[in-house]
Amino acid sequence: MKKLFVLSMLLLLSGCGWMNGNNNNNQTPNNQQTPNNNQQTPNGNGQTAKTSSIKDLMGYFDEKGLKYSNMSDLDVVEINAHEGKKFEYEGIPVYLYRMNMQDQQIQSWMKDIKDTGKVTISLDGEQKSYDAIINGDYLLVSETGKDLKDLSQHFKNYTMK
Repeated sequence: MKKLFVLSMLLLLSGCGWMNGNNNNNQTPNNQQTPNNNQQTPNGNGQTAKTSSIKDLMGYFDEKGLKYSNMSDLDVVEINAHEGKKFEYEGIPVYLYRMNMQDQQIQSWMKDIKDTGKVTISLDGEQKSYDAIINGDYLLVSETGKDLKDLSQHFKNYTMK
């Protein structure tokens, strides 16, 4: 529970941009190469796991015909993520992070989130629970009880290339 609270605090620090609707609209152009694409990283048990970028995951969503809008970059420094995006899917705000799985603390938090399907955010002294889905290095967060329909299923089915 303490780890979940710490993650909540970290998400709060970065969440100022995504929880209050602050859109930076710092989108990466489609033809720009994303650094560290398809890199090899340790997966926490001494083995090497292949990773991909959020750009690859969003391309997969495009291939599956998913419609999303209002995509913008998220500040990820405070939560030790490699990258993050905010977008809307069927009018529902969705937050997507590619986490730094080289960090043991992040690995522990991700396991806790995967086990519970929830992440708690502390905002203005009030704690609020959000739905969360884990797939490898990726964390997908949305408001509790919102049905992401095909998005959640395709997210769960995504595999690194």
